[in-house]
Amino acid sequence: MLSLTALAGWESAVLASVRGATGSIEERDAQITRSGLYAEYPAILAGYLDLVLDVDDEAIAHEALKRAVFIAWYGFNAPSTVSGIAELPESAIRRLMDALGDAIAAGGIDDELGAMLAWYSGQFGYVFEHFGPVRGLDALVGDVDRSAIAALVANAAPWRGRGQMGEYWATLATNGR
Repeated sequence: MLSLTALAGWESAVLASVRGATGSIEERDAQITRSGLYAEYPAILAGYLDLVLDVDDEAIAHEALKRAVFIAWYGFNAPSTVSGIAELPESAIRRLMDALGDAIAAGGIDDELGAMLAWYSGQFGYVFEHFGPVRGLDALVGDVDRSAIAALVANAAPWRGRGQMGEYWATLATNGR
């Protein structure tokens, strides 16, 4: 089983390669396809999901849940030539959404993840509806104080070393979202 650090490093390597593709969108897509990079994110998601479902350390499982939910959500939002996420296995996303529902039901959602979920749902909640419904999600995001979302982007530093999720939130923080 890979560690959070190893998975974040893997994500960084994939993103660096994706960003190295040049030309039009079609040309970049062809380069990324030929390189096999689109096959990386299903494996990365599986690595995070393994940690969510099988690790005994709650802090590690919770961080893995945050990153896996981001990957599922971002895969529906960003062009694959930007994210490196072309297609994720439906079975993995369904298991992830079940795990998210279980965490919500158990009261295992911290303020950071609650605010993230509110942001994701507000921006484009389709992934939660399509593969859900995620039990308790609507009530959870309805209870999130909007200042909690602002707190997520108050500082880029806490996002370093947290995979593509961290890069996304650090960019929002840097751009003063």
